[in-house]
Amino acid sequence: MVFDGVAWEEDMRRASTPGRAAAAAARREYDTAGVPIVALQACDPEGPGGTRLRRCMKVYLPAADRPHGMVFEITRDSSGRLRLAYAAFGLRHPPRQSRQPSVYEVAHRRLSSLETE
Repeated sequence: MVFDGVAWEEDMRRASTPGRAAAAAARREYDTAGVPIVALQACDPEGPGGTRLRRCMKVYLPAADRPHGMVFEITRDSSGRLRLAYAAFGLRHPPRQSRQPSVYEVAHRRLSSLETE
């Protein structure tokens, strides 16, 4: 498990107070015990809004009402082992009037910018 500190801080600034609390609790758990396999779900490789999240997994947060999500990209470390790399946290489906990007849009933007570097 690898968390990008810059991306994390950006996402926490954008998140609501309940969102930050859910994200922080999940990160504490993931840092110590990893992401539970049963919580991971594959992202759509190509989403309805034009997002492309190949090799990505998502987790819904918090477990009770699940308005937020965290997206991870499956990568390989230098020894060839698979790992989850943090891509984004945010609302899964924000209200249109909010003009806030979904967690999937944020992850798409970040991962697309890494491909062009």
